[in-house]
Amino acid sequence: MASVDADALENAMILADPPHAGRAWVCPATGAIHLRADMVGSHEALPDDIHEAGRYIPVPGAARLGLGRALVFDFVRRHMPGDEAEVRALLRGPGGFERFAKLAQARGLLASWHAFRQERTAAALRAWCEENGLVLRA
Repeated sequence: MASVDADALENAMILADPPHAGRAWVCPATGAIHLRADMVGSHEALPDDIHEAGRYIPVPGAARLGLGRALVFDFVRRHMPGDEAEVRALLRGPGGFERFAKLAQARGLLASWHAFRQERTAAALRAWCEENGLVLRA
């Protein structure tokens, strides 16, 4: 089983989520991550066979792994149940996650939010790797 660097995979997952509009693939043989991201100026030469079925594993965006709005609402239900309507309103439109972070900070929960998000992100990436025959490397 190939191992994949956890930080690099997390960055690839973020890149693959809108609005970044990037794409990322993992080579199942080596664990190497290949990126294509015009918005951030990544023009890495991709392998010629990157689009051949089964050769590389596309990295999903955070939302597809349940790490977008769903994650925020899991946290809110557990730690801020009285703020659910306010958080729903904060998340509308661009900058919603930043507005949520400011609310969490105002409630004294920013460190808890960061720890919750990091724990759930690591678990989701680990599960994704296992499903795809990869090992997540710290």
